[in-house]
Amino acid sequence: MKMERFNEILNKLMQMEDAEENLEMVPLYEEALELSKEIYGEYNLKTLEIYNNYGGHLRNLGLYEKAEQILRKAVICARTVRGKEHPDYATTLVNLANLLRMMKQWEESETLFYQALALYKITIGESHFIYAGTMNNLGLLYYEQGKLERAKECLEHSLHILEGKAEYIIPYATTLHNLVDIYKKEGNLTLAEETLKKEIEIYKEQQYEGTVLYAAALNSLGILYCEKGQYEKAKAVMTESVEITKKHLGESSDAYKTSVKNLEMIQEKLQEHKIKSNHEILQETLKEMTTASCAQEYNLETAMASARKVLENSPKVVETGFVKGLDLCRAYFNEVCYPLLEREFANFLPRMAAGLIGEGSECYGFDDEISRDHDFGPSFQIYIPKEDMPVYGERLKHRLATLPKTFQGFGARVESQYGDGRVGVFTIEDFYRKFTAAEGVPDTLSHWRQIPENALSTVTNGEVFFDNYGEFTRIREELKKGYPEDVRLKKIAARLMKMAQSGQYNFPRCNKRKEYVASRLALSEFMSVSMSLVYLLNHAYRPYYKWVHRGLLDLPILGQNAYDKMQRLSVLSLEKDSREMEWIIEEFCVACVEELKAQGLTSSSEAFLLAQGPEVLKRIQEPALRNSNPWVE
Repeated sequence: MKMERFNEILNKLMQMEDAEENLEMVPLYEEALELSKEIYGEYNLKTLEIYNNYGGHLRNLGLYEKAEQILRKAVICARTVRGKEHPDYATTLVNLANLLRMMKQWEESETLFYQALALYKITIGESHFIYAGTMNNLGLLYYEQGKLERAKECLEHSLHILEGKAEYIIPYATTLHNLVDIYKKEGNLTLAEETLKKEIEIYKEQQYEGTVLYAAALNSLGILYCEKGQYEKAKAVMTESVEITKKHLGESSDAYKTSVKNLEMIQEKLQEHKIKSNHEILQETLKEMTTASCAQEYNLETAMASARKVLENSPKVVETGFVKGLDLCRAYFNEVCYPLLEREFANFLPRMAAGLIGEGSECYGFDDEISRDHDFGPSFQIYIPKEDMPVYGERLKHRLATLPKTFQGFGARVESQYGDGRVGVFTIEDFYRKFTAAEGVPDTLSHWRQIPENALSTVTNGEVFFDNYGEFTRIREELKKGYPEDVRLKKIAARLMKMAQSGQYNFPRCNKRKEYVASRLALSEFMSVSMSLVYLLNHAYRPYYKWVHRGLLDLPILGQNAYDKMQRLSVLSLEKDSREMEWIIEEFCVACVEELKAQGLTSSSEAFLLAQGPEVLKRIQEPALRNSNPWVE
């Protein structure tokens, strides 16, 4: 029975190789690996084959942490089954080295490549295409480190081995591809384009159109066309690349995401180019208008004034396209409000600050057309010391109320039912008290722990337009440093405990019982605390719940990882995709453990996060906090 199931899975994996089901292959590989161990044993050629194939598949999907676990086990298996002097062992070393190269673990990657090359040299010889392929990959490693000369030497050595051998024509083409970036770095765009076209022609001749390799070549050609200003050609080839990559690797793969970003960049460049071209045409029209003999038949001065107005506004479209609320408010303050302050409050200016901070998507830079239906429009905040409010407050508010309510074609600010009190004149102390219950920086760990995290995010967002007095900015900069370390660690520990409980424990148990409402609640809790953890790992504050996911993209530590995984979890089906969802949760937890280790917050590699909460607590300095319940923030 086990053998039948094993063969069934292997056949299914073969059928799925070229289908759009790459993520669905992961649980099948997991099952195949376990069955192979049961049938053949952990150290067997069949098990080794599955290790290598599974690890390579995970690498292609961009799931590097899991791939590393699998490929390190493959190395142990190969060493046990084949010994250290067999080419199969060298191949397993190369698989791991390539993964580590992609993970930027360059030192270990280089060591493994040289070990493999030495072993290949005495077993299959230096003229073998496998030796050439390894030399090619070593060249990529050097290129990624910026060692261009060494990279070029390796790649040209590989090319020399493969040249003229019909059976190695595809490896020859991929080596050409890898030389392209070096030619570009050298400034030789002509040679780079010729090399890419040669590579693409080989794929066409060998009927490799529609493959991942073909898509990668198109991607590079699209970027090259863009760099040369040939935007229409760039868009055409990049669009084809995106479609092929999506078909073979899926939307979750790094390759697909990269090609989509490249296409978006090209489309933006193309749009800017079109606007710029129209701008130049208009300039030429102006010149013709001033010299044309028929100019006197109409009001030339009026026409030229109208045309110049278009010219003046065109660059703004090129630079921004969509006017963000924060940009609008800054311009409104600088052009409309500040001149009034200089004229009528010159003596008070040294004690003022101004900006736009607080509630509202525009303060995060997240505003769009949809968000403009409420609490949007030309506005600002002015902050003054509380002792100055009785002297200047009412007069200042009265004069500001006389300013124009419209600006640059935008109507007056429309406040929602609960949106009043967000803009205007505030004392510094009242403004901060509203969010933190303190007139300045909280002075106890207990106070810090009581402030809602999204309130701290809100009071540190937006922008200060100017601060002559300095006190407002001093408090703001202290708050922007993040939680005191002991408080941060306490919150991290609590997040880890809840992630383990909701995602690693309760979610799969609810799925097995088919309690899908409970599953969805457990998943929601896991996603919420996981995203909060990422903010804490970045020494940042989690914003209001509807901006938590979007804000991840601004975080350098695990931000993109968390954004992608939470997005994927949100669209999968509990009934059909529960195994994949459980696997994504586990992958993210492993990534979090690696970051905890990188920050010196744990020495344990345990992936079940319930064990990590107490580990983090040990790092807290304050005794009472260190010995407190890890579940409590």
